[in-house]
Amino acid sequence: MRGICALALLVALGACSGAGGWHKEGTPPATAAADYAECRHSAEVADSRDTNIDSDIMAARGQDWERLGVTQFKTNDDAASDNVREGDIVTRCMMDKGYTGG
Repeated sequence: MRGICALALLVALGACSGAGGWHKEGTPPATAAADYAECRHSAEVADSRDTNIDSDIMAARGQDWERLGVTQFKTNDDAASDNVREGDIVTRCMMDKGYTGG
């Protein structure tokens, strides 16, 4: 169930890609796009540790998951969780910069 919810949030976040959903009074679109890109980069850097851990676990447990037939589920679940974490970081970053929406 957690994976389904995370996947739904992932789809919703994909619809908000770009800086188009974020608004800040008097901010030119180019500045908003640059701020969004900076927040995305910060999120990717912050999430890279967890992504690396997921990869290590996959390397160590991959055969077990293959035997159980859950490899694709685990891969999708890890990716969805990573995207949710990154989305949360971007949201906090943009709000810290004074933007609303998203």
